[in-house]
Amino acid sequence: MAKELIETKLLGTLTYDTEEGLAMDKRDATFQLGGQDITIDLDMHEGITLLEDYQSIAMLVEQFPKLYAEAKTYLLAQMAEENGTIEYYFEFHLEELTEETLAHLKVDSVDQVTNQLLIENLILSGAWFSLDKNNGLELTFDFKLVPEFSDELLVVRFDRTGKILYVSHES
Repeated sequence: MAKELIETKLLGTLTYDTEEGLAMDKRDATFQLGGQDITIDLDMHEGITLLEDYQSIAMLVEQFPKLYAEAKTYLLAQMAEENGTIEYYFEFHLEELTEETLAHLKVDSVDQVTNQLLIENLILSGAWFSLDKNNGLELTFDFKLVPEFSDELLVVRFDRTGKILYVSHES
């Protein structure tokens, strides 16, 4: 088993096993985001073996706060353009989990819900690194609207430079 150490300021030293990957639970991945302490699950899939990938991982981890803000800005812009994936994600929560969702959003009715409010209330629950089908490094942010009541994810995927590739809805 090859162990690699990836040094980050944001999360400290990450010990990565090239055969088994890395999984840090929420206790281990806590940092400041938007003036608040947030905790996420952080995973790195097995098979990442290139030095340039480790360097990209370290760089991307340091950029989590910036990438988080960019992801939310991107999602809000995509909502304005009526992105069907994002619309479906929020429709699911507003139709299927109305009472819980409204309570989470701190509003009394669906009429008070705005796109801005929905995006602001997305919670970053996880971040993970993996290789795509061409062995290119990708970073994925998993967002949840109401984690206590739904495992549905709004996923934002980045390339190794931090450029947003696409958004998907997963469960």
